[in-house]
Amino acid sequence: MKKIVRTNLTAQISSYIQDEIIKGTWKPGEKLPSETELAETLGVSRMSLRSAIQRCNAIGLTETHVGEGTFVRDFNLRSYFGELYQMKLLGKKPTEINDLRCVLQIASLRLALEKGIAPEDLEILESLGRQMDEAAASSNMDAFHEADAQFHRTICRLCKNEPLYIIYDALEFIIDDITRQNVERSVRSTPGFSLVLGHHHDMLESIRSRDINRFIKVQMESRERSYRYYSEVSAEEGHTP
Repeated sequence: MKKIVRTNLTAQISSYIQDEIIKGTWKPGEKLPSETELAETLGVSRMSLRSAIQRCNAIGLTETHVGEGTFVRDFNLRSYFGELYQMKLLGKKPTEINDLRCVLQIASLRLALEKGIAPEDLEILESLGRQMDEAAASSNMDAFHEADAQFHRTICRLCKNEPLYIIYDALEFIIDDITRQNVERSVRSTPGFSLVLGHHHDMLESIRSRDINRFIKVQMESRERSYRYYSEVSAEEGHTP
């Protein structure tokens, strides 16, 4: 191991630990060398090392157990964003999550239309559309939400762009939570599933016809409706979203 140069020391040590984990020197679940051993190896103080480890803990890359040491976490963006969501540092404004979903879906379809949409993906969307119709007919909200979540997930897979889907997957549970709220508010205000089903039928038809402009129009109309839902809720609570 190389010695650490004492410039922005904590940041350098933190970067070193991150790099070693990424390279696989320490794998998920493995314990890092003791503070004494690692500080001596790197030629830094235990205080500086401890500050660097705290940084790694803060981003979810490692976790320290008192009396046991520091371990590498099975890091993924989903768990990272999950902690931010639980801490109310992300998703405080449902309208922003709706905006994000809208952007990701439009981008995914736009790219998919350039590459070509696989017939099997369209079949999956059509099958999910039928499942939503059946769930709505029987007023099975849980079944509807499951098919709905899969429907939007499939749209974001259409473009076969892994980084885009990684972002969607990392935020999926937040997006699903907000989507569920959107559906429930729509069903209460309409009343019934007619507006929600119409929205999904329009999305599916625009994908079938490869009509990106229609798809964008449908997405923006849904976005505007969701803004009204949350504006009404905020007005009732006496604040602006």
